Amino acid sequence: MLKPFIYISIFACLIFSCRKSETPYYKLSGPTMGTTYHITLQTNDPKSMQKSVDSILSDFNLSMSAYIDSSTLSYFNAADSIFCFDAKEDPYFEPIFQKSKEIYAKTGGAFNPAIAPLVNYYGFGYKEKKTLGKLDTTKVKEILKLLVFDSINIVVDSSGKKCIIKPNKKVMLDFNAISPGYAVDVIAEFFEKSGNRNFMIEVGGEIRALGVNEDKSEWVIGINKPKEGAKESEVELPLMLANKSLATSGNYRNVYESKGQKFAHIINPFTGMSQPTDILSATVIADDCISADAYATAFMVLGLEKSLLLVEQLKGIDACFIYDTEGDGKFEFKVSEGFSKYYLHNEQK
Repeated sequence: MLKPFIYISIFACLIFSCRKSETPYYKLSGPTMGTTYHITLQTNDPKSMQKSVDSILSDFNLSMSAYIDSSTLSYFNAADSIFCFDAKEDPYFEPIFQKSKEIYAKTGGAFNPAIAPLVNYYGFGYKEKKTLGKLDTTKVKEILKLLVFDSINIVVDSSGKKCIIKPNKKVMLDFNAISPGYAVDVIAEFFEKSGNRNFMIEVGGEIRALGVNEDKSEWVIGINKPKEGAKESEVELPLMLANKSLATSGNYRNVYESKGQKFAHIINPFTGMSQPTDILSATVIADDCISADAYATAFMVLGLEKSLLLVEQLKGIDACFIYDTEGDGKFEFKVSEGFSKYYLHNEQK
């Protein structure tokens, strides 16, 4: 997923807010899940909050990481036919799996975590990032047979463990398009239970904002300019966010060109192709970040026309699609009916 530019100064270390207030705001940040997290939080106990966040994200890595061999996901991907795990030891895998099932169904399969073998084929995998020398359509058709997420289910064995039966040893899962969003939700839930009511959480570009910033106003989040080579500070669309989650997906950064053909990291699970669609970026606002994260990816797969139809059918989901029909660098916008209320300036798109 793509990292929106946040109109909040974010530092690599924990710093004290210069603004005097009864309860100060702090910045928390660090590495996680192959990316980084940045949090702005009003709290009297920043060290404890930082420690708790790092602990949550460490456990998350042991569940969802595709590059840690001892994670739940890695164990499943390496299994021959069946993999069982203790949901008490890993409380994250099943909720992500079940939410993926829900969004897989609502998007008609456009969101498909079984995409992992194709992600690896095109060289966007975690362990072996490489460029594809020549596209082998026969190979792609063979890999497509492994994208059987609809036939993978979690069952409970006699000992109470959760088990997943693999229809084929080569079937693998990749939750990278949904797990950062859920991590944001888990941290937000922890903050709220701890009595924190003003915060902004960003993990790998997925965002949840609650309450107000230290200026006592809504959080302002800037959506990046969707063009190759654009800096994170280049903002195309500033938005106001409060008590909502946001995620942006696009194919303008994680791309490469090989022998005159462009390959993008968001792969179509219907065709197996890795070419960008007509959407440059899809920004989704929802109550929970797990939904925003997954739908942003699904919309990139579906393309503009199908995405516009789907978003109007989904409750609690708003979206903005940026595209360039003429390919001349002049951006065009399509938004869902309720998206305009998040504009920073009323005169915007």
